[in-house]
Amino acid sequence: MIYTVTFNPSLDYIVNVDHLKLGMVNRTTSEIIYPGGKGINVSIVLKNLGFDSTALGFFGGIYG
Repeated sequence: MIYTVTFNPSLDYIVNVDHLKLGMVNRTTSEIIYPGGKGINVSIVLKNLGFDSTALGFFGGIYG
């Protein structure tokens, strides 16, 4: 078992638009939210390579 620690976890928010127009309102066609942070990303790669991994981290603010 491999443990990774992320001291500053994040959420990566990816949006798609059909046509990007500068200076105009752009509507998204889809949104995807991924967990992020160095330790989390390493745990994802380890899991894809077939290793057992657990990601650890800290939460603060209104979510902690």
